[in-house]
Amino acid sequence: MHPIRTASVGILLAISATPAFAWWGGGHMQIAAVAYAALEPDVRQKVDGLIALNPDYPNWTSGVPDAEKAEAAFVHAATWADDIKRDRNYARDDIGDETAAQNHGYAVKIVHDYWHYVDLPFSTDETEVRPPATPNALT
Repeated sequence: MHPIRTASVGILLAISATPAFAWWGGGHMQIAAVAYAALEPDVRQKVDGLIALNPDYPNWTSGVPDAEKAEAAFVHAATWADDIKRDRNYARDDIGDETAAQNHGYAVKIVHDYWHYVDLPFSTDETEVRPPATPNALT
């Protein structure tokens, strides 16, 4: 193939490629479905009760048969922490704020981004590292 044609095809492929959002909502919900199936019955009952408190529960379960509502809500709830990041009704705080470790349920509309992940420090040369800031997803 001619070099100009090869370059043109390569450029067209590069600009037409769409990013793979393999993890975002779909990935969270797939993992949640697997996790829900693995829950012990007593734990599942507690989880179902907590998720039913979410203000989005009616939307997550609308049109779903009663026998499947709890699982549907659990699977949809897997994206809730990402969904509220874009919600103007929720405020953001910082890991050093006095609200950082407070959990008042759904009444307090704070995103707590750092509850969604943990940054684990590492060193390639065995330099001592500080433990991750708390609170975080592990704590």
